[in-house]
Formats: sequence, structure tokens, C-alpha cells
Amino acid sequence: MQKILIAGTLFLGAILTFFRAEAQKKDELYTKKYSYQHLSAYQKKLFNTFIENEVPQNKGVEAALTDNISLRSMTRVAQSLLFRNANGDKENAVVILEWILKNQYQDETSKLYGIWKTSVANDRFDQNWREFIGCDLIIIRERFRHLLPSSLVKNIDAGLIHAAKGALARNVGADYTNISIMSAFLMEYVGTTFGLESLKKAGIAKAHEIFNLYKSHKTFSEYNSPTYYGVTLIGLALWRELAPSKEIQTIGGNLEKEFWHEIANLYNPDLKNIPGPHFRGYGMDMTRYFAITGIWIALALDDEHLSPLPPANAPKYGEVSNLSTILNLGLSIPKDDLKALKSFSKPHSIIRNVPNKYKGDSIKLATTVINKDWMMGGLWGNKRVWEQIKAGTIHWKATNGEVAWLAILGDGNTNVKVSQQAMFIYTSSAVAYQLEILVYSPETDEKVFAKQDWTLSGMKLHTRTTLKLIKTEKINHQDADKKYAIADDIPFFYKVVYEVPANWNLNQPLLEITPEK
Repeated sequence: MQKILIAGTLFLGAILTFFRAEAQKKDELYTKKYSYQHLSAYQKKLFNTFIENEVPQNKGVEAALTDNISLRSMTRVAQSLLFRNANGDKENAVVILEWILKNQYQDETSKLYGIWKTSVANDRFDQNWREFIGCDLIIIRERFRHLLPSSLVKNIDAGLIHAAKGALARNVGADYTNISIMSAFLMEYVGTTFGLESLKKAGIAKAHEIFNLYKSHKTFSEYNSPTYYGVTLIGLALWRELAPSKEIQTIGGNLEKEFWHEIANLYNPDLKNIPGPHFRGYGMDMTRYFAITGIWIALALDDEHLSPLPPANAPKYGEVSNLSTILNLGLSIPKDDLKALKSFSKPHSIIRNVPNKYKGDSIKLATTVINKDWMMGGLWGNKRVWEQIKAGTIHWKATNGEVAWLAILGDGNTNVKVSQQAMFIYTSSAVAYQLEILVYSPETDEKVFAKQDWTLSGMKLHTRTTLKLIKTEKINHQDADKKYAIADDIPFFYKVVYEVPANWNLNQPLLEITPEK
């Protein structure tokens, strides 16, 4: 035990030395603890709209517990009801939680051990539901167990032990950023709270792995992901607020601070978006689908006019369930970063080496250029085929004030880098393939893509290529999310397709794109 304490003390000292070296004047924090009574009008609007959407007042809570409803969302509904604690809220939360706890896999010999069903019917058997639901149950246990029957708290405890043991058996890697951070917290909390030393040690060890991976290149492996950056912030806030050990609290608070620096450096408040490349992205414009990072920014700014959130009927509305989790953990953001989220300061570029285990280079290169009314980014070294990867992106403000964009998905064959003036697209493969470029530009005719200069809404893109243009087609909204991981609430976008011949010179660009605003 003495050796463990000494090792922990030495590691904490190393952590503090690292963060002192990184410290800047902008490290002064703005912190905010939330209660329902003291939410602003805007925050209450977001909060109550979510509850009403999930549990309409004209229907009983039992009617909401359908076989197809998300158990993760309903856990957060229960958390929200307890946070508000109006007449009948506590009783409804108890009904929901009793239902949630009955839908966990508890066979220790199964790979599914400890996970909750995604829904009662059509269960997707998602391993991550241990962490998502488990961490929300910990918040409920810590903040609201005085409102709950002792028998229910006992069942929550049992469910958490199952979830943490299942997480230990799974042993998710530190590079799976958002889940590994929550998994470390889940195991350390359960291990410490219930005297399960193996879980406690595993949670602390995983936290060390996550910190060391971050320290290697001062960023996380799920780099620049509008949805999952928000989950990572939740995980770090869990460390900050509810981790049993001072060591993990310290790591969490400092990593959270560093992470806000990165988000503020990337975020463009004029376009209300984060530029690419996105290692994981469900859309291209945060004002047209719900991204969890956008929810954090909206709460921090507390101004509906500055908020990057779309209307309540926009795609991915289920992500608003994270609102309750965030409110229960509170806000801790450097004051200068909060200021940067409100107004654009100056054009700048970012070059980031990202440790990442996707197929391709183990260290991938992300380059980004951010201007006031347009921005772009590129990813080099990825060979994973995945539509969530946005390997090349350009965003700009269209004539009508909307955000227009260009995207190149992760096709496994394409490298992208950007300079201050242009985007350069290369092949990383000797095989022939089709290069697809997706473009959303309001009030634009597809004929413009037959020319070298694309005159789009609010932007001219000069293209330089010898590739053969195969076709240009419209992709409607119904196909966009499923096939391209673009959930944006837009009627359509264009897909411009070029033919890439085999054995192209890897050092010669396939295509150069130069924006002219």
C-alpha cells in the first residue's frame, strides 16, 4: 500500500509540473454551479423543452417508456426531473429509474455483462452504454439519492458494480477518448465507493494512460469531433467534480482547462462552427444539427443570439439529453476562452500531430486555417474508410447568411492538407478510385461544377486539376445522414465525382482548391 501511495504522489507531482509548464495568463477560470431555480430564461427554455419533448405533460411517464425509447435518454430524463424537482418530478423519476435498472445484462459470463439495453426492442448491444448510463447514475446517486427510496439506491449500486466490472473486462483503450475517460471514472468511483480494490486500481491506471497519451502531443485521439468533444468535456468534468481521489480531480480539472483552450482556438464565433478536419463528425454545420460541443458552448455563452444551437426540431435532438448531465457537473472554463467563444479575434492557423490508431499513420497530421468569414482544414495519414471522418473541409458564410461548406470524407485513399491560401488533395494509394467532393451552397446550380472556377453562394472556389469529372449529382436530406454522416437540416447538397487513375504520382496533388471570398 505504501508503494502505491508513493507512486501516486510521484505521478501527481509529474502532472502538476506538466500543467505548470503549460500554464498561461488565460488560465483564470470562470466557474458556474447550476440549480434549476437560478437558470436563465434561455437555459430554462432549453431544459424544459427537452423534458416536455420526452415526457409530454398530457401523458403519464409510463407512456414514455416504450420499447423503442432510448434508455440513455430516459436516464437523463430522470436526472432532469430530479434536478428540477417540481411537483410530481421525483415520483416520475423513480418510475423511470426502476424501469432502467431492469434492463441491464447481468450475466458475468457474457460479453454484454454490465451494459444496459439501448432500447428494449431492437437493442444494438452497445458496449458504451455501461459508461453512458453508469456515469449518469453516479450523478443521480451523488446529487439526489436523498430524494430516492433506499431500495432504489441499493439497486443503483448493484447496477453500477455490474457496469464497472464489465468495463474492466472490456478494457477500452485510451485512444477511444470519450469512452475511456468515462470508463476510468466509472471504475475508480465504483471501486472506491464499494471497496473493490481491483476496480479502483484499474480506473486510476486508465486515467494515467489517458493523461500520458494526451501529454505526448497535447491533444486527444478523437481530435476535433463536434459531438464527441462534448462527451470528453463531460468525462473530464466528472473527474473534476466526482472522482474520489484528489489525484484524478487534479488531472481532470487541468485537462479540462487545456481542452477548453483547444476548443476556443478552433471555434469560429462568426460562423458558429468548428473547422475540420473532423476525426468524427455527424454533420457539417452545428447550427443545423445538435452537437454536444455546441450544447456546452450555448450554456457557457448563455445568449440565444450567440448560441450555435439549431431549432428544437433539428436533427440529432436527442443529444440535448446531455444538458442535464452538464448542468449537474457545472461549468469551469478559462475566462479568456469564454471571451474567445463570443467574438472572433484574428485569423490564425493550427498544425496538430494527433496520436490515433485508425488505419494509416500512427501520428496523423491535421492542418487548419481560420479566417473571420471562412475556414478550412485537412487530414493527412488516414487510411480508414469511414464517413464520420471529414478529411477535408471548407466552411464559409453564404450570401443569405447561412453556413455553406465543402467536405471530403474519409475514403481511405485521400490525403488533404491546407495552407493559408489553398487546399491540396493527394492520393495515398496506387489504386484507381473515385474522388468525391460534397458541397452545400444555397441557390447554386450544379452546372457551376463543370468549370474550373466554382462560383458559389458567397464564395468562389478556384480549382486546378487534370482529373476527369465523371458526374455531379444531388444528394437529398434523407440519404445524407445514413450514407455520408451529414445530419444537417438542409434540402440537399451536391456530390462532385472525379476519376482518379491508378499509379498517380503520390507527390503530385490530384486537385487544388483556392478560396476567394
